[in-house]
Amino acid sequence: MDINEIRKSGLLEYYVLGLLSEAEAQKVEGYLVQYPELQADYLEIQRAMQAYAREQGIEPKIDLEQKVVDIVKSNGDTNVVQNKKSISSNAKDKSSSDVKSSNDDIDWKSLALPALLAAALFFSWYGFTKNAEYTDLQKEYVSYKENCENQLAEIERKRTIYANVNSPDTKTIELTPTDGYQESNLLFHNNTVVQKNYIQIKNLPQIAGNQAFQLWSLKDGVDPMPLTVFKDGDDLIIPVDYEAGTGTYAITIEDEQGASVPTLTRLIGTIGV
Repeated sequence: MDINEIRKSGLLEYYVLGLLSEAEAQKVEGYLVQYPELQADYLEIQRAMQAYAREQGIEPKIDLEQKVVDIVKSNGDTNVVQNKKSISSNAKDKSSSDVKSSNDDIDWKSLALPALLAAALFFSWYGFTKNAEYTDLQKEYVSYKENCENQLAEIERKRTIYANVNSPDTKTIELTPTDGYQESNLLFHNNTVVQKNYIQIKNLPQIAGNQAFQLWSLKDGVDPMPLTVFKDGDDLIIPVDYEAGTGTYAITIEDEQGASVPTLTRLIGTIGV
């Protein structure tokens, strides 16, 4: 068991109550040596239980001790009855000169036992609550970490784009719009060294929600080759496909899934590279 499991198990509380078997008590004592931090827990439980017992200056009901024992047994302690019998047997073996002292001790235990059980339950609940808070903090930390990593990745992606766009090897070409789409305005950044293309959107025609823009590669003697499908979004500079040997790139409006053949009636413009 690790330290958190020990704290949640209630073993320390049972140890203070004297309700563990000898083997179980030895395990707890081993834990106290293995995890020095538990010693502070042990002392705090002792102090809390003793303080609680002193504050409860009332006479317990005759059957209260048995009820508490039953409750503890129902929570999994199989040695409670034996411990209780041992206490009773030891009390009977006292000499007559120690009767008063023995009775005082038994009365104190009868009074303290419910208080100790209440304190034990409190610390078990307290440990569970703190563990839940720690788990929530861990989840929050993981979420923040993932968010930061995603933001850093996005920043690095944009930094790479801007570095390529501003490279001396990059040629910037304006779109030549067709007659029906004269309002179209974008810059095409073409870098043959790193074989990257980027579209910098300035103004594109309005399209329906189920439509998108599609880039095409035009080569002499070859059918138009379908390339990147994109929309006018938050990114003003969009990475698009590079096709070696392309003489002219074209942009059409297609269904948002893209097309294998360009719709020439919705050709918005061309870029000669």
